[in-house]
Amino acid sequence: MSTRRPTRTHYAVALATACTVLLAGCAGDGAAKKPSGDVVVTVDPTQSPGVVVPERRFFNDTSPWNRRIDTARVDARSDQMIQFAHERLGVIEGPGSTTIQRRDMVNSGLYINTVRWTVPVVAGGRPTSLVCRQLVCGDGEDTTVLNIPDDVDPDPRYDGWYTVFDTSASVAYDLWRARREADDTISYNYMRKWDLNGPGYSEPHTEGARGSGLPLFAGLIRAGELESGEIQHALAISVPGPAAGVFVQPASSTDGNGRMRSLPEGARIRLKRDVVLPAPRDPRTGKLIKLSKQQQRLADAIVACLRTYGAIVVDRAAVPTLYAQRDVTGGLIRGNELQGLTLDDFEVMPLGQLYRYPPEEDETAADPSASPSASPSASPTEGGAVQ
Repeated sequence: MSTRRPTRTHYAVALATACTVLLAGCAGDGAAKKPSGDVVVTVDPTQSPGVVVPERRFFNDTSPWNRRIDTARVDARSDQMIQFAHERLGVIEGPGSTTIQRRDMVNSGLYINTVRWTVPVVAGGRPTSLVCRQLVCGDGEDTTVLNIPDDVDPDPRYDGWYTVFDTSASVAYDLWRARREADDTISYNYMRKWDLNGPGYSEPHTEGARGSGLPLFAGLIRAGELESGEIQHALAISVPGPAAGVFVQPASSTDGNGRMRSLPEGARIRLKRDVVLPAPRDPRTGKLIKLSKQQQRLADAIVACLRTYGAIVVDRAAVPTLYAQRDVTGGLIRGNELQGLTLDDFEVMPLGQLYRYPPEEDETAADPSASPSASPSASPTEGGAVQ
């Protein structure tokens, strides 16, 4: 495994160049054409090399990731779902090697993962073999060859999440439990393939590299967006106690372990209009954290996004958690900029149909007052832990 780490500019420009080729195509006069879907990243040829202009959105214009919700109504059960989403289920050892389940109320502020439990997104590089280690590989085959850089590796400590853009087609590959082997191949346990011009989610009861079935790279906070001060898509969020055994679209499965009346994975939440971003406090000492002018500007951009596009529940986590793209945003934000916000500052948009997971025979919808028909299925992820 290579020990050389990429710089933010090196990584962002490599991805920008690859994704411009991937999605834009070329016009006869050599100019890049904008496709029907949104370009991921572009590099302005009139600027100096290495200058990245704002990323555009993944998926099509009707995707839930790209729809504004600033004027949407609020679900009648919003307060109850938010309250139950605070509960984190834990297991402690009891006498005689027994185990006891315990629910703790988590009132921690909103954290942003920038290194641990977040996703590296790569494109370009040299041909590299992706080899499945399991009999069931999802969309993977025995061996898939994609261009991958040498110096951005999956981290097996954090579920080995890894997203690779295919520079020959408008697709991305999410990997679960990926790692770089001694022979320089990338091995993995599960793969899901995504059309970058598609809706950004799967049919109900389709599994993915996340427990919710949603794309690993969807809803990430990216460097170009932070630098531009504008994020034009919904963010991915994890909560301590998402509902067990049920989900709503755009999720297609769930690893929730909370109460049935809690916030299900796939639910969309929005920062309340009257909430003003409080100064963050250190969760250990309670002391105020002084933000630099840059941190405050970037925090304001994220807050504006949470009011306009909101966040989609993609997973469970120790505390309420957003995700920044790994390796390219750590120099811009520290992760604690929004810790003045809590789940109580959010409201839930109307859910739509609830689906059981795993499904019962001849049954696709679930009554939220019913008990789960089965415990949550073992899923590809255990959610994001804070750094």
